[in-house]
Amino acid sequence: MKRSSALQSPDGRLQVPYSEVTHACLTPSIHALLQYLLLFDYDTVTRHTAYFTGYAVSHDIASHLPGHWFPVEQTGIHPSAHRMLQKVGIRLTRRCRYPYLSHARLFAFDLGFVPPLIGRCPYALLSDGPLGISQNMQTSSAEYQRQISRSHTLQGHLEQILFGPTAVFGWGNNAQCREFYMTEENHCDIFHNKPVHVQSLHALWKQAGIPQREFVKHVFNIDRHDIDLLNSRRVMFCTQPIVRDGILTTTEYLTLLKSIFAHYDTSQLLLKLHPRDDFDYRKYFPDVAVYDKKVNMQLLVLLGADVERAATICSSSVNSFPENVEVDWYGTSIHPKLKAWFGEAVPPYRKHNLVSIDPATLG
Repeated sequence: MKRSSALQSPDGRLQVPYSEVTHACLTPSIHALLQYLLLFDYDTVTRHTAYFTGYAVSHDIASHLPGHWFPVEQTGIHPSAHRMLQKVGIRLTRRCRYPYLSHARLFAFDLGFVPPLIGRCPYALLSDGPLGISQNMQTSSAEYQRQISRSHTLQGHLEQILFGPTAVFGWGNNAQCREFYMTEENHCDIFHNKPVHVQSLHALWKQAGIPQREFVKHVFNIDRHDIDLLNSRRVMFCTQPIVRDGILTTTEYLTLLKSIFAHYDTSQLLLKLHPRDDFDYRKYFPDVAVYDKKVNMQLLVLLGADVERAATICSSSVNSFPENVEVDWYGTSIHPKLKAWFGEAVPPYRKHNLVSIDPATLG
């Protein structure tokens, strides 16, 4: 996005002078972005906020906001090395390129490119999805243990010196995180008696005025055709970026999906892709409908998406559906690599069916 004395959206709809920035929304998470757009009044989100979004938020969405987009670009170097160089670049140019961050209230989901933008400033943590904190930040969880292990490595020490504590201790697990904004009740020791504000997306949507709702639909490029497609099939499978995150190989993932999809009539199956999931489902499952707009499930449900059954391996998105929707939950125990990565994923906090898979089908 263009650099000037004002933040601008490329569509020309919004312009926010640096001097009028009072808030900053920093997030690689599309869920946190939606939450922020509904959390504050229309004037704040359109005229006084600087937005920093990453590759999980598509350019089509980011281009409607006044701020900066940090995609993961294709380069000749290893992806992890490229991400590190990107963060170093942000760290070195933060003060001159984004001077308003020194006085704005920071609302962030603190992973990815976000830590060097936070630096050592205080911030409030936004939600990454239903029960994200409960699932990832129990002391026994895989993510919490990864943070502890990483903090004892040389790389972990260097990243904390260069980018600040959030580079290692994310998910609000640090002293800089002063308060938490959750979209449902979470229970976790990292709250440490700090303020925890709980408002569901449904409640936030209900209290939002017409201009704010229309702005949200404009930002996320949602119209009636999207809802019609989602309602055209009876079963929706909510995916996760399992191959992209290196949890399973393409072959392992395909074998697992074939075992899962065998439970359904594929002519009535629609895949709702996770915003970070770029797996080519159409190539391997031509009979299955795919909805690949990078939009979170919670917004689609708010706008009227309705199915008879929702299924997932362990995506918390299924918590977004009303109680009349059947939910099939496969869980991380269906594959040892999923169990090793996610640990014991927190099951839906609503009624659901725990579905098992015959290990023999996985080869």
